[in-house]
Parts: sequence; structure tokens; C-alpha cells
Amino acid sequence: MLNLSEKLRIAMIKCNVNQLELATRSNQSRSNLANKILRNDFKVSEYEKLVDALGCKLEVNIVFPTGEKL
Repeated sequence: MLNLSEKLRIAMIKCNVNQLELATRSNQSRSNLANKILRNDFKVSEYEKLVDALGCKLEVNIVFPTGEKL
């Protein structure tokens, strides 16, 4: 299973956005973003802002073994 940083890196590649551009779009310094990605340390609200800055949508689900989503 991929962690949030790995998913963000993949999304950045698919959206053709580098780390500097994403930092600019999300109103933070490149070093601050780089540290968050390195530590895989995101608040949900921060992560949602980054995903939004990529032009994507964040969905969070709890999925039960039966496949039911909450």
C-alpha cells in the first residue's frame, strides 16, 4: 500500500507538476513542502489543499472487508 507521500509524487508526475510549482500553488515554501513529503507528515486539510492545487479531488473512505464503504 502506498503512503500519502508516494501517492502525491505519482499525482505530481501524472499532472506534470514539479515540487516547486506545487509549493507555489499551495502557498508554501518548497523546503516546507519537501520536508512534509520526506516525513510523510500531512494534516488531512493540508493534503487536501495539495491535491486541490494539482487540480484533483481527494476522497477518504473506510472500507470494510465486505467492500462496504463508510
